[in-house]
This record gives sequence, C-alpha cells and structure tokens, in this order.
Amino acid sequence: MSFSTRLHVRQSQGFRLRHVISVLQMSEEQLEDHLLQAARDNPLLVVRRRRGVTRRASNVDDFLDLGAAAEPSSLYEHVMRELSGLLSHGGPMERLVITLIEALEPTGWLGQSVEDIAAELCLEPRLVEKGLRLVQLRVTPSGLFARDLRECLQLQLEDQELMNDDMGRLLDSLDLLERGGAVALAATTGLSLAIVERQLALLRRLDPKPGTRFSKDPTLAREPDVRVEPRGNRWVAILRPSVEPQISLQAAAAGKGSPEMQQALVQARALKQALDLRQNALKQIMQVILTVQGDFFREGAQALRPLSLSAIAQKTGFHLSTVSRVLNGLLVEGPNGIVVARTLCPHSAAHTCTNGPSKPRVIAKLRKALANENPSCPMSDQSLSELLAAEGLAVSRRVVAKYRKELGFSAAAQRRWRG
Repeated sequence: MSFSTRLHVRQSQGFRLRHVISVLQMSEEQLEDHLLQAARDNPLLVVRRRRGVTRRASNVDDFLDLGAAAEPSSLYEHVMRELSGLLSHGGPMERLVITLIEALEPTGWLGQSVEDIAAELCLEPRLVEKGLRLVQLRVTPSGLFARDLRECLQLQLEDQELMNDDMGRLLDSLDLLERGGAVALAATTGLSLAIVERQLALLRRLDPKPGTRFSKDPTLAREPDVRVEPRGNRWVAILRPSVEPQISLQAAAAGKGSPEMQQALVQARALKQALDLRQNALKQIMQVILTVQGDFFREGAQALRPLSLSAIAQKTGFHLSTVSRVLNGLLVEGPNGIVVARTLCPHSAAHTCTNGPSKPRVIAKLRKALANENPSCPMSDQSLSELLAAEGLAVSRRVVAKYRKELGFSAAAQRRWRG
C-alpha cells in the first residue's frame, strides 16, 4: 500500500512539472489553444478567452492555425518562425540563433560583428561564421542577417542564381557609384559600360533593406499587454486582464467523486498552477527590465541602457528561449507611450564593452549634434566620436559613421553648405 502511495505522488509531481515547463515555453496562441483543448477534455475547467486582442505568434507552430494567408506582425516573429527548426536543436545552436536574432536591425541587417558574437557566446569565430551562413540560407526573404550592403545584395543574387564574377567585381567597388556613377565603376572594374549598366539594372531590382517590409507599427494593432506605473521612486508592471486567457475550477470541484473526477481535479489544479507560474515569470522578467530601464520612462529613448536577453535570463533563472518567447511581441504602455518590449533590451553601441552606452542613447545624441552643427563647417565622424566621448559616450568612429548613415546624414564633405 505504501508503494502505491509513493508511486501516485511521483506521477502527480511529474505531471505538474511537465505542465509548468510546457506552459512556460508556449506562445500566447499556443497557450490559448492548449487551455481550450484542456477545457473540452476536463469537465472541471472553465476557460475565459482573451477579449479584443489581435493574435500574435512567435514561432512556426503559432502560425499553423492562422492560415497560410496570415502575415507575421514583426520581423522578429517572422525570423523566429523561419528558424524554429534550428531553435529546436537546443544547446549552442539555439543560443547562437537567439543571439543573432537579438542583433538583427529593423533593416534586416546584422548589427553585431561575428567576432563580438563569438566573444559573447564563448565560441570560435569560425563556428559563428558557419552558423550565420546557415541562418542566412535558411531564412527568407534572402538578404536578412547580412552584415553590410554588399553581402545583402550578394545573398539575393545567389538566391536568384544571378551571381557571377562580373557581378562580384561590381559589388566590390559599389561605393564608387555615388561619387562617379557607372563610368567610374567601369573604369575601376575593367568592365564595359554596357555590362556595368546591365548589372546595375539587376541590382536596382533587389531590396537593400529586406527587413523594412515587416516594419508595420505593432503598437497600433491592439491594446498593450502590460501597463507601467510609478509607485513612489520605482516602477511597477501591471498585467492587463486580457493579456492571456484565464481559467477557473467548477464550484463542485472540491467535492469527492469518482477516481476519474479526482484525476481530472488533479490535472485542472496542476494546469492552473502552471498558468500562475507563467504569469509570475512575465512579472519577474518585467521587473528586471524596469529596474534597469527605469530612466527610460522618465527621459525617453536616450536614457536606455544596454540589456541583453541573456542578462535577463541570468537574473531571473529562466531559460533564454523562455525569456525570448515572453517578450516577443509584448507591448508595454508607460508615461511616454506604447513600445514593443524588445526595444527595452538594446545592445551596447560598443559591442566589445557590455557597460557601454546603448544604441538609442548614442543615436539621440548624434541626431542632436548633427542637427545643430555649422553647415559651412560640418563635423567629421572622428569629431563626432570625440564629441560623444566628451559626454561620456565612448564609441568608435566606425560606429558613428554607421549610425550617421542610419539617420540619413551624408559624409561631412557632402553636408558642407556652399553658398
């Protein structure tokens, strides 16, 4: 008899543990479908569906029930779906893919070098290079996860089987196009002007920023999931009632019944406990974000600090993929409007320094400096780098040049006003 009792306890705990792990790893749509199915099978469960919430997905499984015509609401959701097969491998491959997704810019380009990613994950650069190549070939549209314009165009040309030696020579000298046009390209590459113009016509059909096609503003699609409010000198996260489906037990659930009803009661309580733990995970993750990014809700994007998903996972104790799924598509409402939760987790502008300034802060300062410069004597990238360093934002000239281009400003020589 004692043996039977011990066996029952182990089975019950194993059932609960499986539920906690599976529920934590589900997206919202997977969770809602799971709870509805559980309610159909379990007479003691009552499920209240979310109201007024547009469905969102975080991986390929989420899209199965949305139909082939459904479109992902963000670049991150799209690549999570496309790369779900690689993510399922777990281990170093999963960590590498998630880190690559974290480093993805809205343009679709990779915002972090292979060397920096390798150092962050303690992997050899050649392994990261191979993993990146695998991701580039697996994901669509082609050109995503490119490190620069040349690689972005090359990936698309390879996908269309248009890449050849002439095109490679043209891509190597593509920066001459802005300064000298097709004639300069022909003189440098040794190709005839007719061939250069024909190759340029092919390039104009390509998309230099394939990530921008996913740039629909998700903050306009539905109500936010979390509201951030001040409490004294700190911020607290309040989950909206509609963020996830809710479950409850039938009033008669506590009564004695048949063994089948008792088993249904055990499973219903385990599922309710797993859902409570899931919501607790969201609260813990949000609390870490609020602790680090509290100044953002007072001062805006320029006050954002670097915060990686790996750091959140380390502080909360949750798996990296769990943190990624919780934050993917999550909308946060604060005093300065509604933002996507992932924007609260920016990389450092200097990837080799984890304590460096965040990219949004550097861009905000850089935009202000460029807007207020003397048009007859514009600042060079080196001068801008020194100006930022004087304000405590240590970034290299190369990083300044990259962000200047993202802001739409030309080089100093082209910005000079000649009146």
